[in-house]
Amino acid sequence: MGTLSRSADYTIQGFIYQFNKTLLEILNDEDDAVISIEGIIEDIEIATDFTTRAIQCKYHEEQENFTLGNVYKPILQMMEHYFDNLDKDIEYKLYAHFPNEREGSNFEINEEHIKTILQSRDQRFQRIITKIKGNVDIPGFLERFTLEFGASLQVIIERITTSLERNGLPRDDIDTLFYPNAIQMIADLSILHEAQQRVVKKSSMLYDLQQIRKTAITRWTRSLRTLDKILSARRKQLKTNLDKNSRLRYLFLSQQSINNFNDEIVNFISDFVNKFHFKEVHDKTPLICINCSQEVFKEIRVRLHKKNIRYNDGLVTDEYFDKNKFLTGPVRAKIGKQFYTDFQVRLLRFDENDIGILNETKCDDFFLFTDTVPELDFQDVNVEHINLKEINQIKFVMGMVDIYD
Repeated sequence: MGTLSRSADYTIQGFIYQFNKTLLEILNDEDDAVISIEGIIEDIEIATDFTTRAIQCKYHEEQENFTLGNVYKPILQMMEHYFDNLDKDIEYKLYAHFPNEREGSNFEINEEHIKTILQSRDQRFQRIITKIKGNVDIPGFLERFTLEFGASLQVIIERITTSLERNGLPRDDIDTLFYPNAIQMIADLSILHEAQQRVVKKSSMLYDLQQIRKTAITRWTRSLRTLDKILSARRKQLKTNLDKNSRLRYLFLSQQSINNFNDEIVNFISDFVNKFHFKEVHDKTPLICINCSQEVFKEIRVRLHKKNIRYNDGLVTDEYFDKNKFLTGPVRAKIGKQFYTDFQVRLLRFDENDIGILNETKCDDFFLFTDTVPELDFQDVNVEHINLKEINQIKFVMGMVDIYD
């Protein structure tokens, strides 16, 4: 793995650690306090009638031992906030995980440490240092500041599992339903623009979790260590409708969202048709919409033709799309013991001018294998948004293969 990919992986794991610590704080809250996610001050803010606890999380799995230099930035950020809000009662905690540091122990930051930090010449910190050096009340800040060494990600996940069960959620569904959906709830809240929107209470989160019966598969839940269980659960959830013969299915796939798209897409379409639209009782022709360039779409059509997959793309020429041709049903016939249809799948390239056609004839199930959901009318449609990058994983949850690499 290259340096860039390692760096990206550490960044994602840092967010995963933060989301898990946030979830644990929510579940352990006994006051049903208002908890801010990505708050104005820090990653997690727990507000009571008397004080606010501001917690910043740092995950250093790749750096086994703590050094002061690892935490210059968060300490400076907290000091700046303290300096700007002397009239508020705020407790600051830096919760940092280093593999070789004992969980739950504190590192006592003293005035000499702060002076060392304020002497840093790192250009990233100069704005804050210039602002607070010689002005901030260092002893006053240290009275409100704690640096605690945090648990490993695995330990936090185990505590979340225990806490979810203690809060009344069925143990059998925690790993595959409640836990990933709770992480996704926190991720969704964290990206909202307004601070007042990024708040949650334990009671409301537990209620919302119990209303959801589908497991979220997103960029965040894909990064969880329980991914194998999550995919197996999602496969089981999808199976009920996929087992039905007469079901109109739309699929949306994006070239930008799927790894090795060009190499995999044609075999995926072929395998899907051969799995779900090959019997006489399969009487509703599936539609596959692909977000890709015209050149890629043209290549896909040629390759499907070579695999003897018959499709209706509604195109009279590469430039002229005939909606009536596209919506016309296939000619279906039984010749001897063989069932024949003049096309097995509708094929549509995502285009803002033509995409509205998907709203005219509503499907039963709409499978969205993409990062970003297109703006369509999903009323009265069973939507399955499954943000997976690997075609083999998509095939697995769709029941097209029994294992994935």
